[in-house]
Amino acid sequence: MKTLKVQLILLFTICLSAVQVKGQTRFVKVNDSIRQFTLYASSKINETEKVPLLLNFHGSGMTALEQMFYTNTNELAENAGFIVVYPQGINNDWNVGFEQDYDTGTKDVAFIKVLIEKLLKNYPIDQHNIYATGLSRGGFFIQRLVAELPGQIKGFVSVGAPMPNEVKNRMKTTEPVKAMYIHGTADQIVAIDGKNDAYLSVNECISYWKARNKEQSETTELIINKLNDETTVTIKSNGSVTEILIENGGHTWPGADPFNVGFPLGKTTQEINLNTLLLDFINN
Repeated sequence: MKTLKVQLILLFTICLSAVQVKGQTRFVKVNDSIRQFTLYASSKINETEKVPLLLNFHGSGMTALEQMFYTNTNELAENAGFIVVYPQGINNDWNVGFEQDYDTGTKDVAFIKVLIEKLLKNYPIDQHNIYATGLSRGGFFIQRLVAELPGQIKGFVSVGAPMPNEVKNRMKTTEPVKAMYIHGTADQIVAIDGKNDAYLSVNECISYWKARNKEQSETTELIINKLNDETTVTIKSNGSVTEILIENGGHTWPGADPFNVGFPLGKTTQEINLNTLLLDFINN
């Protein structure tokens, strides 16, 4: 994901000049550190009603603001009437259990724990409807949150990021959690078949969550190939567990701007819009 940063700088600059920045960047103290996040709350929120919270995590080498512009989930939150928050990782990264020590590396889980506590105190958030999504390293990290903050994350949508080995080894509880994995078959950054010393394969992740959730639903399959954009999307669902494979898809956010300056990120499918799927995921 570090290669995505340079590519997104130009897009980010264009967006800054073209639209009003609606997200508010704020800070929270965690132990002896000051951590940063950007928040957008829909103008449709009624203070007397509780609303969902979506935590949206950037990939390695990206920033929270770049993730905000790239994924465009502010618009989703505005239209659907909920709150979206983009946490900022130290050095634009997250501690996911490989490439830095799980225990002595950055204290990112502590950051999110405090952040959620502060958000619940200051915003009309339904504590039983907190969801997480992330791209690449951000997708790896949201699964660590599920492991270490049991009962707090109702469901997660991981893009280009199966479960880290260390995360699976440290799962503390077995309560059901809605899970969705989205991965391009041509992803050259994170292998769909896993990496022995780092993370599982997508198939292993799907099997894990189906077993953990005791999912008995029959598999439904939908194949989408309407736009002839050289990608084909296959959506397989077993109730609380969903796998979305993008044939010829790369290490990208489905439906996002396919802006590319030559880095090997691969194709961005337009056959589906991930934000539409996110809305369904939150509402169902």
